[in-house]
Amino acid sequence: MPQYRVPLTFPATEMAQEEIGKQVAFLSRSIANLRFEDDGKTIVFDATPEDPALEKSVQDLGNRIGGALRRLQRKLVFSSSAMAEVLFARNVSMEGVHFLGTGQVALSGIPLQLFSYFDRTFESFGTPWNAVPLRTPTLIPTHTLSRCDYFRSFPHNVTFAAHLREDGPLIDAFRARHQEAADVDSQALADMERPEACLSPAVCYHVYHLHENQTLPAEGLVYGIAGKCFRYESSNIRDLRRLWDFTMREVVFLGRREYVLEQRERSIVMMQEYLETHRLAGEIRTASDPFFVAPDAVSKTYFQLSSDSKYEVSLPLPGGERVAVGSHNYHSDFFGRAFHTDVAGAAAMHSVCVAFGLERWVYAFLAQHGANPQHWPDIMRQAPEFT
Repeated sequence: MPQYRVPLTFPATEMAQEEIGKQVAFLSRSIANLRFEDDGKTIVFDATPEDPALEKSVQDLGNRIGGALRRLQRKLVFSSSAMAEVLFARNVSMEGVHFLGTGQVALSGIPLQLFSYFDRTFESFGTPWNAVPLRTPTLIPTHTLSRCDYFRSFPHNVTFAAHLREDGPLIDAFRARHQEAADVDSQALADMERPEACLSPAVCYHVYHLHENQTLPAEGLVYGIAGKCFRYESSNIRDLRRLWDFTMREVVFLGRREYVLEQRERSIVMMQEYLETHRLAGEIRTASDPFFVAPDAVSKTYFQLSSDSKYEVSLPLPGGERVAVGSHNYHSDFFGRAFHTDVAGAAAMHSVCVAFGLERWVYAFLAQHGANPQHWPDIMRQAPEFT
């Protein structure tokens, strides 16, 4: 494929490079091998020559994000002792990781045991608060996602759940066309009813919906939940780091502003201890969500990075790469206002979500410690998943 070199008005900082990389994949499916050269002054990527405006689109995106973030410094909250000398396992076996479709994976063997271990131990994160267990559905109503501002902020990630219209002749015609077909045909989408549900992109959204039009107790509420999440990420989808279909374990705090922020600080301390006991190189630092290329996208990114509303747990990988395996997110009173949820004796509900991407933890742990349990920290070798 042809190579493109796009000069930027401002050199892209480390944070700007991360944000540009999150969003540029949605400009074209053909973009590949994105990197930065000349100390962040040039974006280099490969792409098919199908869109003559692609180069300018990438340049505009890079200048918009790079210009807005050029004076912003990332805040480092914690760096584990293993960051002093980051070590990686050699020739890591990924046996037990089975890819069955785009961003769709099955796990067995050691990866599945690790998945179960992280699921159990992160469920215990809610124990100090006696978190209420909650099982949530995979589907989420479109009107709920709209309340969450998802269609405006993250339309590129949405996975719609659709079905054929209740129309006898249409269903018979569909059946006839697919009698011997190997896949759905190009007309299938036109036969679908307007979607009334999506595959849920975050399990915490169900908690806010659950308390719509309610007044919460003054002492607040805490939930422990886990479930499948779905975010389409175009060419950014790769291995266990970025799946279309993945699993989140979360602890969700609802209540007054002071209460939820206090619990977030407590959860950050617990994560620091977790990284140390598992001998993982990692940092807890400010981050942002990959907002879509919209008029206010950069201002949202700047707000998240400058207001400390989102802290990510970032673990290094070989080759200078990183993966965000978890986050500690403060939503202010956004969901309280969106779902008309108040707190007794106060105003709109504030919320914090502490989230763990289980497949990412598996990937990052294997990268640092390898697949041989004999080389793992004692706390894991003694765990029931491995004995």
